[in-house]
Parts: sequence; structure tokens; C-alpha cells
Amino acid sequence: MPSNRYPFIAREAWLILCVLLGLTVLAHFLLGFVAFVISTLILSIFIYLFRDPERVIPAQPLAVVSPVYGIVTLIEEAEEIRLHNKAIRVQITMRFHDIYSLRSPIEGKVIEQWCSLPDIHESRRHFDIFIQSDEGDKVVTAIRLRDIVRQFHMYLHSGERIGQGQRCGYLYFGGVVDVFMPVASKVQVEVGQYVQSGSTVLAQIIHS
Repeated sequence: MPSNRYPFIAREAWLILCVLLGLTVLAHFLLGFVAFVISTLILSIFIYLFRDPERVIPAQPLAVVSPVYGIVTLIEEAEEIRLHNKAIRVQITMRFHDIYSLRSPIEGKVIEQWCSLPDIHESRRHFDIFIQSDEGDKVVTAIRLRDIVRQFHMYLHSGERIGQGQRCGYLYFGGVVDVFMPVASKVQVEVGQYVQSGSTVLAQIIHS
């Protein structure tokens, strides 16, 4: 199960930052002051991009929280192609400078995961996660990575349990994330709204 303990700077980026730090030191000794300032600025930008602050998870058992940081770009009723059922789709587009960690939208059991490599019709890499709550609610998180950087880390295994808002992956430089939830859910965000992973409630699942 993914750990709830993690550093402020994402460990997935430590190798990159160490390389940049080494280049900065070399620039200081070999290339002079101007090169050192430029390399220090680049290092600072990457440290900012790879930040991963702790989030406060709302105490709402039937809430669907945002799995990523970003802007809500679409809300609609759609068919979820993996489960072949009607669902509410909330699409979140991550910006280049958003935080790249991925979190679980609900508490429950990881039922299945799918990974699709790019083909001639689609240049982006897809990764879908199907989680089912103890109440039987089905939520699918569909991830499309950016065209240039398709690297990601996922710390989930089918059959294990995961908590609401728990950190479970890392998407280098972000992407587009669709959250498919029960069609009867009451959406609590709107198009154009900025959301934060693990803390912003996208919708409340309604049980009759």
C-alpha cells in the first residue's frame, strides 16, 4: 500500500535534482559566475516544480476528491469505456507548474488497472485506475500523460486497499486526468475552477 509519509520535495525527482546540483557545482568552478547563476536559477525552478506539500483530506466518507492539481476543463455525463456504464465525467487539465503527485479520489479497493501505450491514432500514454468503495461505488481515474514527457510512477496493486486522498503515484510534468464517478453524484465544482489534489471535493456520491 502507498505510504502516507513522504518528503516535501518529491523523491521521484531526487535523481534529477542531484544531477542539476552537480552541474551547478561544476559551473561554479569551471565556467564562471554567469554560468553558475544561470544553473542555480534552473535548479531553483526544478525544485519548485517538484515540490509536494502535504494536503488536508476532508472528512467526508462519500466525497470524491480531486486526484491531481489543475483546472476543471469539462463536466459532462458520459460512458466510461472500461466499465461500459453511464457516469459523471470531470476532466482536470494539469498545468506545467502544478504539483505532479497523484492521489486516490475515494477510499476503497483497487479492482483493476489498465495501461495503454501510444499508437498511430493517439500520441499520449494512458493509465486508468478502477477503485470501488465499500458501498459499491465505482470510480475510474483515467490519466493521459503529456506528449513530450510520458514518464510516471504508480504505487498501486490490484486487490489492495487505498485511503481517500492517499498519495499513490507521480506524473512527471502532469497531463489530463478524467474522473468517472456514479451518475447520481452531486458535482461540487464548475468548469474553470482550480482544484487541489486530495483536498478539493469534486462531487458527493448520493445513495438513495
